[in-house]
Formats: sequence, structure tokens, C-alpha cells
Amino acid sequence: MAGAGISRADVATLTSGAERLTGILRSIGDDGVMELQSELAPGHLRVRGAMVEKVEFAVAAKEPEMPPARIELVNGDLIPCAVIEMDRNGLVLDSPVLGKLRIERRHLAAMQFGIHARRVVYAGPRDDGEWSGADEVESAWNFVNGDLVAEGRAFSTRDIGFPERFDMKFELEWERNKLPSFQVFFCDPLVATGERCDRYYLQFGSAGLELKRESAKDRRYTTIAFVNRLPGECADRKLRVDLQVDRRDASLRLMLNGKLEGEFRDPVGSVPTGGGMALVSQASDGVVQSLRGIEVSESDVAPQRHRAEQRMAVDRESVITRKNERWTGELVGISATDGGRVLRFDSDFGENLLELPEADVSAVFFPRNPELASSSSEVLYLLRHAGGGILRISSCRFEADVAQVNHTLLGPLNLGRDQLRSIERAVPKDIKTIGK
Repeated sequence: MAGAGISRADVATLTSGAERLTGILRSIGDDGVMELQSELAPGHLRVRGAMVEKVEFAVAAKEPEMPPARIELVNGDLIPCAVIEMDRNGLVLDSPVLGKLRIERRHLAAMQFGIHARRVVYAGPRDDGEWSGADEVESAWNFVNGDLVAEGRAFSTRDIGFPERFDMKFELEWERNKLPSFQVFFCDPLVATGERCDRYYLQFGSAGLELKRESAKDRRYTTIAFVNRLPGECADRKLRVDLQVDRRDASLRLMLNGKLEGEFRDPVGSVPTGGGMALVSQASDGVVQSLRGIEVSESDVAPQRHRAEQRMAVDRESVITRKNERWTGELVGISATDGGRVLRFDSDFGENLLELPEADVSAVFFPRNPELASSSSEVLYLLRHAGGGILRISSCRFEADVAQVNHTLLGPLNLGRDQLRSIERAVPKDIKTIGK
């Protein structure tokens, strides 16, 4: 396989979920048969499409810079891109993965603007010098093979520099047949131990998980959320935590092991302004527990804003600005000017064309086309590529480092192999089982 110019193998997961094949994907035909170059066979290994659940590609290239816009097609496909121009017939875009494309207007469902890459504030732990202990009396967490590990009680802190809006992720793990006891403080001013302050914290133990608020005034501790997630219910004694915090509107969103547990409001009047994080192990002596995969990134509010925006009319085009101004009518075109690109919109509520700078526009919705949208029922595979793009394809074939795919709406497309992330089966909406 080294002769094929790819240093790492692709991984194909079969429909059983427990069986995997490694090699280099060469094609998926219109008949659904997958050809895999594998050390298991002298030629290409052929596997029936009904047996393949997903193929994950070996990734060598870095993610491209996040484009400022995202196009949604009528079948649900997403194309991260920069918008070049548009007229009454179609749209011209520039994608870092697909190159320049012209898409017919009838294939457009929505355009979203104002997208940018999330800035990673902290990712670690990376070494044993990042997190400091409170004093010589109290033990600090130890850095072991990329994890922070505590044996019994331990305390460590770090100044993260939390932005106003941020996402925070980490994973907890504990010993088999032992009871975990974690506390993770954030937006913490890192004052002296025992001193009252404004901060949030999450604690997880034998009774479940609590998201709490400490206040410097009035009532000291307030429970924001309680999740009845017991340690024995966590597979492999691990719990993945994902918190999205917006200190501007005092909101918190909690996910555990990929499942949304709820969106909550800070019940105290003023939000914590601290930038620190404190990790506390309150386990019994000799009990080992670890914390890993800490990532804090600045939130991009565009996805949440776009999810909240609703189509105003199914038979008319509509535009929504960042100030939440809304109009229905017709998008006449998009063109470049000295001050940047401008959207020209013929509103139903005025005689003059609206000229809207792209920087002021949040989303544009196009009329629904039930006939085109229903064509997705014939799709066989979802192709996910770098930058968060999703394409519905019926087949693919590889020539050297280029993937030649057949898209259900756009026809033949060429993508660099190093930009592919996965191909997975897409079961049509009117079919209940993969076997059918």
C-alpha cells in the first residue's frame, strides 16, 4: 500500500458494527459494490454495498481555512464556500474543496453568511507544567501519557482566559468498581481556597451530575441543573462533557456523551467574569481517576443564529439580516463592489431595490421545490469532506489522488482525496431498513 502514495489506510466499518476492513478505497460503483485495495487479497477486495456502513478516510492534509458562507441545497447538502456572484439563473461560488462551481437557482435552499473558524483558546493537557497545585500540602494532578491523573484527593488550576462566548469539552474516567468524585470549576477568578467568589462548577459523583453556581453575595451555592446520570450508567467508566457558555446572555448548554441535556439560564444577577479553571479530585485515598481532552474554543454564534432562523414563506424568497430585519421578495443578484459584495433584493414591501452588504446579511432562504427535494430518496451515500461539507452521491471512483464522484444534483465532481473525511450509507426516508 505504500506504493499507492498513501501512508495511512482507510477504514471500512461493516453493517454489523463490529467488523472492520483496512486498506485503500478505490471505488464505490452504481451497483453499491465497494472495491478496497487490501493486504488480504492480491487484487482488489470487493464488498457488497449492503455490507458497508461507513468508510473513514486516512487524513493527511490540514483542514482548509473556514470559508465565510455556507450553501444548502434542496436535498440537504452543505457546501462551505465564498459567494462570488449571483443572477436570476444561478449562483457562482468558490469552495476550497470543490473549486469554482455554478449552481442552478432551482437547486438552492438557503445561503448562510458570517461564518468563521472557531479560535481554540486552550487544548491539552500537553505537559506536567501547565497545571499548578494550590500549595505544598495539597497534591496536584499528575500528567501521565497525555492525561491529568489523580490518586485520591488532588487540586490543580490554570488561567485559561475564557472568552465571553465559549465551548468547553473534556472527558472524565475512573477506576472499575470505584466511585468517582470530580469537581471542575470554570470562569473562576482563582482566589484563595475557601474565599467566596463568582464562578461556575460541575460536580460528578455517586449521586449524579450537577451544574452549579457559586456567588460572592447573598446565597452562596445555587444548582443550575441536575442530571440523574449515575457512574454505573456510563460505558467504559467514561463521561464526555460539552458545555457551551454565553456570558453575554447568561446561558449555558450542557451535553453529556453527545446527548443534549438542556439549555439553562444563570439564576444569579451578574455572570462570573473570571478566566480560570480549577480541577478537583475528591476521591478516596488510592482511588485513581483521570481527566483528558480539555478544549476551550471561542464560540461561533452563527450556527446557533442560523438554526434559530425560520423560513418566512415557502413560496417566496426571504432575507434575514444580522439585526433580525426580515423581508420577503426576490434576490435579484449578488455582485462585487468597491466596498465588498452586495445583495440586491426586490422586497415585497417597497418599490426600490434593497442593497444589502454581505457583512450585514445572516441568511437567505429560497422557495421550496418538493420535486427536487424528493430526489434525495434515491441517494446511496453521504460524502463528508473537509470544512464540514456534506454531499449526496451515488458513486465514486479514484484516479491517483482525485476522487471522481457523481452528485445527484450537480453531476460529476472532482475532489482531492486528502479532503475526504468519510462516506456513509444514506438510507432513503421511505425505506426503513438498509437490507430493503
